Amino acid sequence: MSSTNNRIYWATQGVSIAPEGSVAFDEQNGNSLDKSVVHGLQTMGITTTFNLEQVFEMGQLEIYENIEAIPDVEVTMEKVIDGYPLIYHLATQDATTGTLGGRSTARCNVLMGIYGDTLDSASGTPQTAVLMSGMYISSVSYAMPVDGNCTESVTLVGNNKEWRTEDADIQAWINSDMFQNDDTPEDTYGVNRRENVVFNSVPYAGSSSTATLLPADLEGITSSGTNDKIGDAFEAHVQSITVSTDLGRDLLNELGRRGPYFRFVNFPTEVTTEIEITSGEGDQVPISEVAVSNVDPQTIVIVLADSTVIDLGTNNKLASVNYGGGDATGGNATSTYTYNTFNHLTVAHDQDPTFVA
Repeated sequence: MSSTNNRIYWATQGVSIAPEGSVAFDEQNGNSLDKSVVHGLQTMGITTTFNLEQVFEMGQLEIYENIEAIPDVEVTMEKVIDGYPLIYHLATQDATTGTLGGRSTARCNVLMGIYGDTLDSASGTPQTAVLMSGMYISSVSYAMPVDGNCTESVTLVGNNKEWRTEDADIQAWINSDMFQNDDTPEDTYGVNRRENVVFNSVPYAGSSSTATLLPADLEGITSSGTNDKIGDAFEAHVQSITVSTDLGRDLLNELGRRGPYFRFVNFPTEVTTEIEITSGEGDQVPISEVAVSNVDPQTIVIVLADSTVIDLGTNNKLASVNYGGGDATGGNATSTYTYNTFNHLTVAHDQDPTFVA
C-alpha cells in the first residue's frame, strides 16, 4: 500500500459506529446482524470548530489572550435506506428504550477508515483512520421522495477526534476487516424508493410491517389515515414525505473539569413532518377566525418495505399548508402540509442492534 494518497474518494473510505467505550468496529463475524458498519453510506463530513474567545485589557490595543475553549466536532452522514441498520440505531446502542427520550443519552464512537487510492474497495487495515469518541446524536431526518432514494441523514456532536496512520495503532481499533468487498443491499427490495412506501399490504404480502398512516387533513386520505387505492392509483398522490428533528445539545460543565460531563437534549424538542401531494381539489383545509380549533391532532406512521417504521404518535397538528403551482408557466398544483409534534419520534427496524422491531 502506498504511504501517500493522491486523493480520497467514495470507494476508498468507509465508516463504522460502536457504542461508547467500544472499539469493536469490525464486521460481526458469525452474526448476520452487523452492529457496526454503516452500509449504503452516501456522504460523510467532519467539521471541527475551536471556539476561540478573545480577552483584551485596558491600556493596549493588541489582544491580551486568544483563549481556546473546548473544540466541537460535528459529523454529518447520509445513507440510503436498504435493509441494513440505520445510523440512528447504530449510534444509540446504549439506549434504555427505543423512544426519543430513551435514545437521547446514548453515546457512541465513530471511526472513518481511509484506504489507498489504488484499491478497488475499502478492505483490510485502513491507511489512515480517524476516531471521534463520545459522540451524541444531534439531529436526524428521513426523506421519502417521489424521485430518488429514501434516505436517512444524521448529525452527531462531540469533543474528541484522533487521527492515526500507523498500522499497529489502527489495528488497536479494528480487529479484522472493517468492510466486505461483496456489499449489496440487505433488503429483498434493495434500496427503498417511492414504490417501497407501504400504503397497504398488497405489494408486500408476508411483511410484518403495518401500513403507513397519514393525517386525514390531506386530500385523499381517509378518516382512519389510510391511503386507499382506486384502480391502480392511490387516492392521495403523495410526492414526498420528510421527517426531521433537531435535538440541539447544551453543555453541562462543572468547576474543576475542562470538558463537559454531559450534553443534554433541551426538551421539549420539535419533530416536523412535511408531506407534499399533487393536488386535484385544493388543500381542502377550511379555517375560521371564530373557531376555537381549526385543526385536530393527527396520527402519523410511515412504513417502508425494508421494515423501517417511523412513528410520530397521535398528537401531530397542522402548522401550515401551502397550495401553489399549476401556473401559466407550466407544472402541476401541489399542496404541502407541515405538521409538528414534540418529543415523539420512535424509529423501529428489524436490524436494530438494541431493540429489534
